[in-house]
Amino acid sequence: MLYRPFHLAISLICFTVILVGMTLTSGRSFIADAFSLATYPQNDDYTVKITPFDTKLLLDSDLESVSELNMANVERIHYRIQSGDSLSTIFETLALPLATIPELLSADISDLKLDNLVPKKRLEFVVDRSTSQLIALTYHHSLVERSVYSRISNDEEPNQTLFHYDFIEEQGQWKPRMYIGEIVGSFSVSANKQGLSSRQIATISRVMAEKINFSRDLRRGDKFEVLVNEQYLGSYSTGNSEIQGVRFYIGKDVVSAFLARDGRFYDRDGNSLEQAFNRYPVAKEYRRITSPFNRDRKHPVTGRVSPHNGTDFATPVGAPIYSTGDGKVLALRKHPYAGKYLVIEHNSIYTTRYLHLSRFLVKKGDVVKRGQKIALSGDTGRLTGPHLHFEVLVRNRPVDPMRVDLPLAQSLADKEQDSFSMLIATFDDVSSQQWQRRGDDLAARHAS
Repeated sequence: MLYRPFHLAISLICFTVILVGMTLTSGRSFIADAFSLATYPQNDDYTVKITPFDTKLLLDSDLESVSELNMANVERIHYRIQSGDSLSTIFETLALPLATIPELLSADISDLKLDNLVPKKRLEFVVDRSTSQLIALTYHHSLVERSVYSRISNDEEPNQTLFHYDFIEEQGQWKPRMYIGEIVGSFSVSANKQGLSSRQIATISRVMAEKINFSRDLRRGDKFEVLVNEQYLGSYSTGNSEIQGVRFYIGKDVVSAFLARDGRFYDRDGNSLEQAFNRYPVAKEYRRITSPFNRDRKHPVTGRVSPHNGTDFATPVGAPIYSTGDGKVLALRKHPYAGKYLVIEHNSIYTTRYLHLSRFLVKKGDVVKRGQKIALSGDTGRLTGPHLHFEVLVRNRPVDPMRVDLPLAQSLADKEQDSFSMLIATFDDVSSQQWQRRGDDLAARHAS
């Protein structure tokens, strides 16, 4: 049962803030374990909302520290991110010390979540107003995903603040849903009318680009089917989804694509509709690894134990960097610790990141091909010497680039055949049921 808080909405100021009294805990913040955006449904619009603090949200271990804190001094502030916001503008708006920002960015270096503030998403600040100290920050990416930065003690340098980073992901429940429809006008308009999002439509258009000319091939009355896995937390949609299969009936022709476990789409016969990946983003002479993927690495600059979520290659300044697969440039950014870095989204499964660059050779939004030169290596950010830090993310979680089971061939691997056949059988079954249901509905309408 999801907790829906009592609230009082007051339109007082132009930015979105919530103030809540709460309890500070020692060490790891209770927010990492106990607080979820599920308590604040996405359709709950407000400018300012004051909610009571419920100690039932705390873990038993947290209850021991309730008496140690003056409740009047601690606030929980919820801020809805606005277009054009940065951490600096938000901290200034909330009267928080700007000196805390570098400390947060240092804790965030492994995932770079705070470098992508998405409008309408929510930040939660826990602040001790008596000292103006930030105790914890939670960035709610969705109902089930949040990044948590908790202040921790620094025994070696008491005057320096440290934050501990956690990425919390709740499982939720995935439910299949079949979208069916007929072409009336363009595919994008027809698909949107049936409930598919612009992002899903873009994915379908990309996957089917070699099979269908969407401006010429489709005619009024042609049919389409899209099977989507959608995630829920209780009765709330999280907004996370993944296309499992697509089928078009174009005149007498049938064109389909199905998502295999390796993250690529294949036709019914197991032929890939997408390019394979390269393992390395650099030429052979630069493939010496200076620091491998390691979740428990001791940082060479800070000396702190922190995850190393990628592979470092010994590249001199100016060495060419190549995209490891077809995709779209998602972001070009400059970070005080990651330096100049580039993000490429390859499909709904795979994303790659390239850090410490000296020069970008592509722009945000560019479509790139496997093996295309995208940047030059450099020595920007916090590092001991020039190198490329390369990351592979699978469904937004970092994996070892040198060990992950990437799709490297053009046909479906034998080990994937059974699960792929089961997906097609499920698609066929759900499709048949959906069209039958639509036919029954139409017949019932005509009868009435």
